Amino acid sequence: MDRRPPARPRMSSRRVARHASAVIAILVALAAVWALKPVLLLLFSATLVAIILDGVARKLTKLLHLPHGFALAIGALLIVALIGGISLLFGRELVNQLNQLIGLIPGGWHDLSERVGEQRLNGIAEKLAPSGSSIFSIIQGIVTVVANLLSALLLALLGGIFLATQPRTYRKGIRLVLPQRWEDRADDVLGEIGSTLRAWLRGQLVSMVFVGVGIFTGLMIVGAPSPLALAVIAALLGFVPVIGPLMAAAPGVLVGLTMGGDAIWQVILVYFIVQQIDGNLVNPMVMRHTVKIPPAVTMFSLFAIGAILGSTGLLLGGPITVLVVVLVRELWIKGALGKTLD
Repeated sequence: MDRRPPARPRMSSRRVARHASAVIAILVALAAVWALKPVLLLLFSATLVAIILDGVARKLTKLLHLPHGFALAIGALLIVALIGGISLLFGRELVNQLNQLIGLIPGGWHDLSERVGEQRLNGIAEKLAPSGSSIFSIIQGIVTVVANLLSALLLALLGGIFLATQPRTYRKGIRLVLPQRWEDRADDVLGEIGSTLRAWLRGQLVSMVFVGVGIFTGLMIVGAPSPLALAVIAALLGFVPVIGPLMAAAPGVLVGLTMGGDAIWQVILVYFIVQQIDGNLVNPMVMRHTVKIPPAVTMFSLFAIGAILGSTGLLLGGPITVLVVVLVRELWIKGALGKTLD
């Protein structure tokens, strides 16, 4: 009696070709995404601006009973007017203080070398930056990144206006490229992504304003130079969760070293108090209606995003993390696994 297991049916050549085509298509898509990283990051930034504009338009529609298009135009004009007004009031002073800050950093680095020891400081720099860059160059890079971010905001604003004017058109386009059975689910997921990102951005904006005002006020009280520039850097880097506050404090600490005496501890205390109040009171209060992400998950997610997408991706690491968490929750946990979250 033949006890050999029955032979497994061989894959047809057509099925093998279909599987191979799917794998090749995925690889080509990943290669295209990698090649188009700057464009995709700009598109994501514009999408965030569109979400903000849409949120403002919804508020104006609800309060003033205006048509959505008219409310969107008013909201965009209000935001542009606000940015323009701030630029007129503080733009020249901000540029002067940024130049002053860049000039103060070498002196702060020299003072830090004298206090810690040049060899020890260089050893720390080599451990933190094994590629050969120094902490000093990293801090200069932070200032440069913030300056580039300010110039990129204009492009994101323009792109966001175009996206926000016809959201149904783009949503319909997404539905067209999906199988019909996925269309309703895609609408639900897109709606959840939009509402979650809108809540996250609203809370983050409140947190950034608090940090900027708090740092500026504290540095003014202790008499630190370039308080406006340091406050703007702290507010903008506050957009990056977990590691943003640490990055923002670095130039402030170096500036504090140039003040002499015990001023460095006063500057550190200002950053510590403001960041602690923001992290333990303001941020949890304004973020209670958005997605909850453990700090460790956020930190390692930011490191991964920074390694893949570079410094610009790191600045957008917060909303990208929120996007990924919502997709995993809606498509995998709720959709594929059928589980509910408490």
